[in-house]
Amino acid sequence: MSEQKQYLKSSKLITAHYGEEYEHYYNSIVPPIFMNSLNVFETLDDYFDFDRKDKHKYCYGRVQNPTVRILEDKMGALEHGIGALAFASGMAAAVTAVLTVCRTGSHVICVRNAYGPLKTFLDGYGKEHMNIATTYVDGDRVEEFEESITDHTHLIILESPSSVIFSLQDIRGVSELAKRAGAKIYIDNTFCTPIYQQPLDLGADIVMHTTSKYIGGHSDVIGGILVVKDEGLMNQLLANRELFGGIVGPMEAWLMIRGLRTMEVRIAQHEETAMAVAEFLEKHPRVRKVNYPGLPSHPQYELMKRQQRGNTGLMSFEIDGTLEMATKVAERLKVFKIGVSWGGFESLVFLPHARMGEADCRALRGDKNIIRIHCGLEGTEALISDLESALTY
Repeated sequence: MSEQKQYLKSSKLITAHYGEEYEHYYNSIVPPIFMNSLNVFETLDDYFDFDRKDKHKYCYGRVQNPTVRILEDKMGALEHGIGALAFASGMAAAVTAVLTVCRTGSHVICVRNAYGPLKTFLDGYGKEHMNIATTYVDGDRVEEFEESITDHTHLIILESPSSVIFSLQDIRGVSELAKRAGAKIYIDNTFCTPIYQQPLDLGADIVMHTTSKYIGGHSDVIGGILVVKDEGLMNQLLANRELFGGIVGPMEAWLMIRGLRTMEVRIAQHEETAMAVAEFLEKHPRVRKVNYPGLPSHPQYELMKRQQRGNTGLMSFEIDGTLEMATKVAERLKVFKIGVSWGGFESLVFLPHARMGEADCRALRGDKNIIRIHCGLEGTEALISDLESALTY
């Protein structure tokens, strides 16, 4: 087996070494941060004949950067894609994907529990400026997508598992349907990371990661990633990233490379802690429901086992009480801090539906009192003790 193929079979080797050519930076085990905004050329012909696909040649920071390229090589290999593109935020990545696939008058099918700002973009800018029509579905059944497809459906947006109620979609089944209809599948894979789920292998066309979560892992970076399996689509996305100016900065890319090196170890600990916390909450007399795909009681547990290799540290639960009681639980927590993000080293708590109307809550299938927590790396005993204390009211 060649060294290249050996690397591609091991996520640990990919995160530790893949894409790094030590001989190009004095054999330093950690790559430098290339902070330059441009690169110079020996002749005009060198400039005009510049090939952006040559990983040893660079032109301008809005187009590509050596530090960014290392990150992209790693993420492309981890997701089994032909390559990856790094962006300054998850939203920059998501919007670039939508604007690349869709055109004026396109129809989009989107799961209801997809990332809120992405839905805001579709319903606002997309509808107003591009006449994009969006149909929202629960996503639990492939038939929902089939019933929603029209002759103008160009994009189907998945998020499996979703990050509030943790519902799953049958990625392979929906992808097969999309292929027959000529639509592209976009999926947010931030929860699972490529360590626990690889949607391209299941038929998806575009995989997105918000890198402020597990890829960064230290709550100190904002970014996004797109990974694809089709060269034509990659070229379109690359051209649009250059036009929109959405490339990530080299410092942020370097921090993501650092995060990738420990990601597999970290998420294994997140999962171990989260399983113990989920089992504790499921048995607690004040908890009515726990949403965590790793629990055998999850209604899509069998689907989870078919398309995921594991789960991470995020979950939600509903107490047997009012919104006011749920608010008190969140505010009584000491180790869990109130915060909207997740995926870092720290434990967090948030009530994402607290200010929503009842109709919106019903549509999203989560009451106003739903409590989302991220189980960080402070230790299982500390987190369970904190929850036990907060639930004693």
